[in-house]
Amino acid sequence: MKRFVFFVSGMAFILMGAVFASCSSTQFKSSKKKIEMQGNPTTGYTWDYTIEDESIIRLEQKTKYLGSRNMSGAPSLFTYTIISLKPGTTTITFEYKRPWEDKPAEDTTIYTVTVDERGKITL
Repeated sequence: MKRFVFFVSGMAFILMGAVFASCSSTQFKSSKKKIEMQGNPTTGYTWDYTIEDESIIRLEQKTKYLGSRNMSGAPSLFTYTIISLKPGTTTITFEYKRPWEDKPAEDTTIYTVTVDERGKITL
């Protein structure tokens, strides 16, 4: 705790307050983390996802075709970039399915995502 003395019209006032060093502050800075999953979109299967609390994170998706010459059934790599928006914990549920079929997903993967006060993402 530091004390500051200042004078106004010949009278001394003491102001007491804490001075924080810049290294002790924790400012939120958005960060990113990637998840990669394989699939076969040429056969109609894709990864569909839901985020429990969309105020904590958002996702960006990119798909890279891994086959040659648009061969049906060739795999693709789905890359999801998680971007932190605010501190908290949420879940992302991925379901591997054909969107038009009314049956359970072929595969389900659930991630618990925690964003700390600085914006760092932990899976």
